[in-house]
Amino acid sequence: MIQKLSYTMPTIFQLADLEKACFGRDAWSIAALRGEFENSFSHMFGWVDEPSGKIVGYVCVRVMYEEAQVCNIAVNQAFRRQGIATALLARLYEFCAEQKCEYIELEVNTANTPAVELYKKAGYEVAGIRKNFYRKSRFSTNDAYTMTKAICPKSE
Repeated sequence: MIQKLSYTMPTIFQLADLEKACFGRDAWSIAALRGEFENSFSHMFGWVDEPSGKIVGYVCVRVMYEEAQVCNIAVNQAFRRQGIATALLARLYEFCAEQKCEYIELEVNTANTPAVELYKKAGYEVAGIRKNFYRKSRFSTNDAYTMTKAICPKSE
């Protein structure tokens, strides 16, 4: 079940554990997660596993005026390939449309093929490449695709 996440320390600790499990050395720190919750432009949605009550997937988005920026998305390894990331992206799209965003943008490592395919399946298109975007990476390259998805048409 997807819900908007609230800023509580148990939520922060669950997200930090999820980050470490999914991203290893690239994981967001507790301070970075707290910073996102304290940022009025940031919004987090999580997939909460019904039996356990644990957050097994989440997405963070920053909404500023007509633009939305996906900051992070993660799903616990044991829960992948069950449609959770797709559902989180769909909820994100719905939220951004409610906020009257015109488009959503994200960056993804060019070597992260599963993520690139997920985003393409969700309707995102490659808009360009950012060379050496990542300072550190678990992948063979530090380059990122910039991918975008239109939401609302620009008002005339």
